Amino acid sequence: MITKKGNRYELDFRPDGAKGKRITRLFKLRSDAVQFQKHYVSRLSDTQAVQAIVDDRQLSVLVQLWFDLHGRSLKSALDTRNRLLQLSEFMGNPVAKLIKPELVAEYRKIRLDKGISPATLNRELITLKALFRELKRLSVIDYDSPILTVRKLREIKTELSYLTGSQVELLRAQVDLTTNESLPFVVMICLVTGARWSEAEGLTITNCINQGFQFVDTKNGHSRFVPVAEFVFIYIKNRLAQDNFKSCYGAFRSAFKRAGLKVPAGQLAHILRHTFASHFIMNGGNIVALQKILGHSSLNITMRYSHLSPNYLIQAIQLNPLAGINESGKNVESLPKGIKKPVDCKA
Repeated sequence: MITKKGNRYELDFRPDGAKGKRITRLFKLRSDAVQFQKHYVSRLSDTQAVQAIVDDRQLSVLVQLWFDLHGRSLKSALDTRNRLLQLSEFMGNPVAKLIKPELVAEYRKIRLDKGISPATLNRELITLKALFRELKRLSVIDYDSPILTVRKLREIKTELSYLTGSQVELLRAQVDLTTNESLPFVVMICLVTGARWSEAEGLTITNCINQGFQFVDTKNGHSRFVPVAEFVFIYIKNRLAQDNFKSCYGAFRSAFKRAGLKVPAGQLAHILRHTFASHFIMNGGNIVALQKILGHSSLNITMRYSHLSPNYLIQAIQLNPLAGINESGKNVESLPKGIKKPVDCKA
């Protein structure tokens, strides 16, 4: 847009569209403003055309650039980079700009045929999409990758499993027989706080405060505090005063197997966390409080446990639209005078 400002002409335009960079200039003559705009747009188009031709960088190169400029600051940065590099190698390390949805679809088909779960492939897709979006934001690339249009695979959600009280005791008996001295302490932390295995294993003496544990190295990066019983606090704190915990997940897997317990594929790492959450809700715990204890960013995630709540179950009976209807189909609140409401039968 060119408008007159006093004795000058102001050029105000966005060459890259409504959300792009804004350019403003003042000129003595309107023709100068028109000429500048044409020249700027022409030069920009030439630059983009050259970049479009020469951007033949392979996916592995972009993965490393993403890691150097952004990824290294994320949790599990090295693991994420290595998984992206493996994905790139599996697809033949193609030129990043030329990756088509068909290539991703073929890659997923091969992986599905090898028994890789849709959930794992969806996580890979989400990570790859995030890479392209971030590089676009950083102006490392100037295009929207076609893979951004690829949809996730349908996942069959399996119900979260948990251990009963007797199963917990059976497991703890096997845990106590382990030669890994750290294992009983880590298992106890998971069972009384709902902590992830890595959070419990990484707990230090400095995180034992105010009769509770402060978890700082969390999945979403937000620290959270969970209080515990006094005897648990003293038991764990005295142990950590001696030394940090050693890696003990392998010992846990062995103890679980010795106990003869079964768990759906992929849930062993979280079985103690699911057990805490399930018993918390079954014993009448508040779903919002559980969200804070577990450190879920969204209540929707915590709602997976809501069906275990006794209040949740009884409310299905008491709060449905026909809760006031008797056996004959009449609303008990609107019965004629002289007719009493039905009396509950007791066994």
